[in-house]
Amino acid sequence: MSSTPSRSEIETALSGRTKRQANKPRRSAQPNFDLDAPPRRQQVIGGDLTGVTNRPKRGLFSRYSNVSFSYWIAGAIVLLILLAFFWPKGGESTREVVEAEAKIRNELDSSIEPIELDTPISDQNFTRESDIERANDYREQDTQEQQIQELLQAAEALATQGKYTEPVQESALGKYRAIQKIDPKNVAAKQGIDYISGRFLAAGYAALESDKEKLARDSLSRLASISRESAEYQELSLALENWQAAQKVNDLIAQAKTAFAKDALILPARKNALYFYRQALALDETNEQAAAGLQEVADTYIQRANDAVLAGQYQTAAAHLATVTVIDPDHASIDLIEAMMERAKPIVESTQTASEETPTTSTSESGSATPSQPSTNTDSVAANDLEPQTTRPERANTERTPSRQSSEQADFDRQYLKEGLDAYYKGEYDTAAALLQPLADKGVARAQFRLAYMHYLGRGFTQDRREADRRIRAALPAIRKFAAEGRAWAQSDLGSLYEDGLVLPRDFGEAVYWYRSSAEQGYPGAQTNLGFMYARGLGVTASRRTAIQWFQRAAKQGDNVAIRNLEALGVN
Repeated sequence: MSSTPSRSEIETALSGRTKRQANKPRRSAQPNFDLDAPPRRQQVIGGDLTGVTNRPKRGLFSRYSNVSFSYWIAGAIVLLILLAFFWPKGGESTREVVEAEAKIRNELDSSIEPIELDTPISDQNFTRESDIERANDYREQDTQEQQIQELLQAAEALATQGKYTEPVQESALGKYRAIQKIDPKNVAAKQGIDYISGRFLAAGYAALESDKEKLARDSLSRLASISRESAEYQELSLALENWQAAQKVNDLIAQAKTAFAKDALILPARKNALYFYRQALALDETNEQAAAGLQEVADTYIQRANDAVLAGQYQTAAAHLATVTVIDPDHASIDLIEAMMERAKPIVESTQTASEETPTTSTSESGSATPSQPSTNTDSVAANDLEPQTTRPERANTERTPSRQSSEQADFDRQYLKEGLDAYYKGEYDTAAALLQPLADKGVARAQFRLAYMHYLGRGFTQDRREADRRIRAALPAIRKFAAEGRAWAQSDLGSLYEDGLVLPRDFGEAVYWYRSSAEQGYPGAQTNLGFMYARGLGVTASRRTAIQWFQRAAKQGDNVAIRNLEALGVN
């Protein structure tokens, strides 16, 4: 196997070429070969060596044709491997780095919002202005904190001196509010105001406990200057209201005790022990003193009834027992007194029968006494006008009929009814209510009817149509009965029901009929009502002359409504 030509082989070849060329004519310029110098590539490999040897010129592969073909293949494979391993990849790596940097740069640019400025601002100027603004903020905060500390110290000093709310600017409250203007959420200022509110609340309670209303109101006024919406103001305001109600109850109980000591148990109206105790219970239904007072009044009449029975004064005992049923219908001693009264029943009935056989008299329009005629004066009350129309269901066997009422109790009730009606027609509705209520509770129809109209018209009571209807339905059977019997007051009242349409359907014709029936008996209320019907033409043909005639007849008996109607018509 041949190898690559060595230097010696090349020199031999060159020397042989020289010998061959020696026979040729010499040239004027021969090349000077320096064999010690490294040969040039062109000279070694690519040079023209045709003159070196006489062998025919061959190519590179023909020169190394004696090398095995397998070695050529192996060398080529090794060369490819080396090329693949050591070939530089700078182009592709540089492209990836550039692309990555461009991607990062694009992401950063998209996350920054552009700022448009009228004039360019350098970074140095922008930083300087920001620092100045920040420094100003710090200085302002330091100033505010210093002001707040000074105000807090001043507020504490004023509070120590007791200057809580006055004078307004130079008070603890004024300083705390000045702090809140600087810092609305300042905790110390809020705590200070709460402290002041608590002080006034405590002072108000202490004043109420000592019954010093003026001092309590002063504390409430101070709390109002702080805030009317505060819990302290609301609490003291309610406490003051309760204290006032309690004081009023105490005053009523004191008046009741005074009246009781004077034996003014149920009379005079609105100035008796029974009235004062009931008013106290209306304000405080759980008041034990008022409840005990009512019980004491009822016990007093029970004791009087018992004493009367033991003394044989059965009529007086019946009168006292009837009073007890008005005050306390469920009194435990009523059954005992009734049992004692039952033994005296024959005596009571015989006495009452003798009284009923005596004809009643009344005053006619002319003023003469006429037997068995109904009363023509609103101030007159007949004995049978007190006949009860309702009974207590739990004691139906003790119904207070005329045969069971004593003459003393009847006189007592007639006086109540007379004074109650007088007060009503005078416009003294509170007095009328106080006098008529006990009679209405016992079922006296005339008292029930008048109270019903007071509820209907809102006189002495809150206007209440339902309560008016209830009372009228309770009294209507008796009113119909008494009207049919010819009692003037019942006829007039029945006419009013038809005129106003209360319980009964409105019927002006029926109203005129009953008014006329009563007016012709001289009842002034009916005369006034009949005159009104003629003046308005309700149920009759309108007639001013007839209206004036009826008004004049009522005015002669002192009817105030008739007098005012005549004045409205221009009649003296």
